[in-house]
Amino acid sequence: MKAIHTPNLSVCADSLSAQMLKLIFASLKIIAALFSFAAISCAGDKKASSDGIRNTAISQTHLDSVTMLVVDSTDRRFENFTDANVVLVYKDSILIVNNRNPQYGDPLISLYDINSQMRHMADYIPRGSSTNEMTACRVHIAGDKLFVSDCYYTKKYCTIPLRKPLVSTDKPRLSASGVEERGVAITPFHDGLLVENPQCYTNDEAGIRNDVPRLFHFKNGRCLNPHSPVTYQVADVNTGADIHYNKSCGRICFVSHRQPIVEFYNDSLQLVHSIKLPSAGLQKTHTNPQQTRTHKNHHRDIDSRKALFERTRRVVGAGSQLHAFLCSAADEEHIYLAYCGRLFSHAYHTYPTYILVLNWNGNLVNTYRYNRWIQAVSASKEKGTFYLTVYADDGPDSARMKVVKVTPEI
Repeated sequence: MKAIHTPNLSVCADSLSAQMLKLIFASLKIIAALFSFAAISCAGDKKASSDGIRNTAISQTHLDSVTMLVVDSTDRRFENFTDANVVLVYKDSILIVNNRNPQYGDPLISLYDINSQMRHMADYIPRGSSTNEMTACRVHIAGDKLFVSDCYYTKKYCTIPLRKPLVSTDKPRLSASGVEERGVAITPFHDGLLVENPQCYTNDEAGIRNDVPRLFHFKNGRCLNPHSPVTYQVADVNTGADIHYNKSCGRICFVSHRQPIVEFYNDSLQLVHSIKLPSAGLQKTHTNPQQTRTHKNHHRDIDSRKALFERTRRVVGAGSQLHAFLCSAADEEHIYLAYCGRLFSHAYHTYPTYILVLNWNGNLVNTYRYNRWIQAVSASKEKGTFYLTVYADDGPDSARMKVVKVTPEI
């Protein structure tokens, strides 16, 4: 009779125990990874559309869980700067003042050394209409340069390096943007410009869907990605935004002033991530009767003396305007968004504002709140510290501005 082999039960038990321990450790690693991913992901409900676009909704609950900001009363360096449209701060070192109502020939931009008793450093761009002058301007910091554009009158732009030593006053040379739309956002992009397209607009309630590119790419004064004419002309209710570009990660951030949305695009101008925030409601609109507009036809195969006729309908505001994002700023790591989300009223100077800090993947990193309207924001290298341009008075008839440094409330 053959001997029956009986397995060693203690060895089997040890083997099973080892396998179970391995499974437990593997499960713990997976759980830890999931918690880690959740910790760095954007707060809010995230969904992916059928075309691969990531959609995020940030709720009021997320906005309510914020850190309050208060004025640093010990910092009195900015008290004399009360005659400015906007004041920006570059790397805690240079104060950039967009001067209010300069006389003809006076500078639109003045720079001061924050760490040297506000020593005046340089003036740039005289007010006027000659070759290297502007009538008005918008400013924002793009990397280590100040980008200046006049999208209302002269349609010119330039960049001013901010690294010391600064360039001489007469060094910046203005270029023609070629942009026709008034008041749109512009920023440098691939040896050209990225330009807000105010005709990109959807309003399901009004039955309007202008499915056209959000961003134009301009180079040498010419648009490289024009679109066909739209039926509804919506610039009156949709112009106003900020655009930021991070070349190192190939991401573009579009921030709307008129709608509660932030959008991220890749280097090919394809939408990859859309973020929506809560608001008091969109501005009501009114659509004017159909009108006929004429445009010169520049196609070579058609008689250039003929005109191209378009039938369009102009959409205008019919109620209080929504103040969505008031302003924004960006650096290599983060984007800083000042969000209001309320309809206009005479008390708008005292509207509280949220400062949302996003990384370039569109994830929400921090949220702050300051109980005033914010006209311009600059981030300090100190976490939670910002330089803000705010209204100096509560009354809506006063346009006087002041600069404050704010820090987290203790």
